[in-house]
Amino acid sequence: MTVDILSKLNTNGSGLNIRELTDSLVAAEIDPLKARQTTRSETAQLSISALGQVRAQFTALNAAVTTLRENPVLAARSGNAGVGVKITDPSKVSTATTSIEVAQVAKRQVLEFGGFTSADAPVGAGSLQIEMGVWFEDANGDPAFALNPESTVNTLNIPAGATLSMLAETLDVLPGLSARVVDKGDGTFSLGVVSETGAGQALRFTVAETAPGLAVFDTTLTNETRQIQAAQDAVLLVDGIAVSRPGNVMTDVIPGVELDITAPEGTTTAISFTRDIETARLNMQALVEQLNGTRKLLSDLSARGVGDAAAGALAGDRLVEKLKADLSRLLTAPISGYGGAAVRLADFGVATNRDGSLRLDNRRFEAAFAADPGAFDKVFSDRFSSSTDGVEVTGVLGSAARGGNLAFVRDPATGTATLNGEQMLGLSQPDGRTQYFLFRGEYSGLIVTVPDDLTSTEVRYGKSFLSSLETMLDAALSGGANSLNEREDQLNDRVLQATDEIAALDARAVLLERRYLQRFTAMETAIATLKSTGNYLTNLVAQWNKDS
Repeated sequence: MTVDILSKLNTNGSGLNIRELTDSLVAAEIDPLKARQTTRSETAQLSISALGQVRAQFTALNAAVTTLRENPVLAARSGNAGVGVKITDPSKVSTATTSIEVAQVAKRQVLEFGGFTSADAPVGAGSLQIEMGVWFEDANGDPAFALNPESTVNTLNIPAGATLSMLAETLDVLPGLSARVVDKGDGTFSLGVVSETGAGQALRFTVAETAPGLAVFDTTLTNETRQIQAAQDAVLLVDGIAVSRPGNVMTDVIPGVELDITAPEGTTTAISFTRDIETARLNMQALVEQLNGTRKLLSDLSARGVGDAAAGALAGDRLVEKLKADLSRLLTAPISGYGGAAVRLADFGVATNRDGSLRLDNRRFEAAFAADPGAFDKVFSDRFSSSTDGVEVTGVLGSAARGGNLAFVRDPATGTATLNGEQMLGLSQPDGRTQYFLFRGEYSGLIVTVPDDLTSTEVRYGKSFLSSLETMLDAALSGGANSLNEREDQLNDRVLQATDEIAALDARAVLLERRYLQRFTAMETAIATLKSTGNYLTNLVAQWNKDS
């Protein structure tokens, strides 16, 4: 039978409920501290949940930016799906219609060496020289070959015992061609060799045999008999002017446009470029709605709770206040780097309501589009340009690069050049121009190609509103300073600290309970002893009185 020593002592002790008294004393000291840490943890968890809403909204806004980019105001249209068209540089595109006739598509040379009994059939031994160039007929009508000066001549030493498969594997690793063994299905095997597209990529094999068999791969006199398909360039009639290219994807036929030719020879179509007002309207309206949704969420979560209104889950949070300020600045910031005066969203019909929300004013929007449809590219598309004809500006810049006008200065005597004072690396080009690369600074990644007589020009980087918005969103969604990740980590640390504090307080409560119980036990023992002594003396005096 278990005996509660405190209860037993209390029958002769102070009479107090020592267990309840101990619990009350421990609770009075520990519970307020635990409540403070619990509140701290719950507040941090509520903030983490609210930051999750911000993250979801920013992610949705980022996805909307991507969608808007895929629905450009400037659109290219082809009358035939086999003549694909994609805008690569809106600044160079003319809205004039262009006629395209496919006179010839680019093809690869295909060679077949057949009659082998298996993939492991021996091929002899010797040297095999592979050249790339053009096959043509000479003055006598005989086949002749001209080496492509930009190609590399490869010579393979084929050892005795080499098989057809081994030869195919060796050829396949060479640049500019591919090779494989084909099972014909009739009991024989062939070696198929395919070049790159373009007339200048045809192949010539020259063999010096040391063991019988390898000479079958010599095409110096047998090219036409081994050739399944001849290599040829693509030829287009662009507004009646013949142009040829080695491949079917062409980036320099129409300025600012990439053509992808898959249509058969003889196809005629028209390519047109238009800026559609309804596409622009839908894009601007979608942008306004997404921005309003983001702004409202940030405002609701950071509300201070004046009067009877409840405070938001992130009221006073420094990161959310920064994001609100960043978004407000972006909505009124100038969009520059396109040449001419800078513009703002308001110039495209985006108006601000009294509560700070945005709306698309259709009358102002339509007036802006009618005045300059191309200006809407500044909202949706980045642009590189220069103030001087003949200067080409390209590159891939970091998200931190700001739109604006940059000073390019070149010393023709030394060939050295700077961009906004930063030294650039120059490389001479075959066409006599010089290409300059910037490898450091805010505009690292910029490439400027200039004629040799140029001394200076203004280089422009037009950073669209969408790109500036992406820069803000990427910074918030990244793991760097002033990001959602950083703030969530801080709040998670606060939750862990609070949890550790609560665990420490629980351990402290156990120690306090033990200490109080030990002291009260000692007290009750002393009181019980005093009472026992008092009872003894009382009884003794009573006995004395009785005896007298």
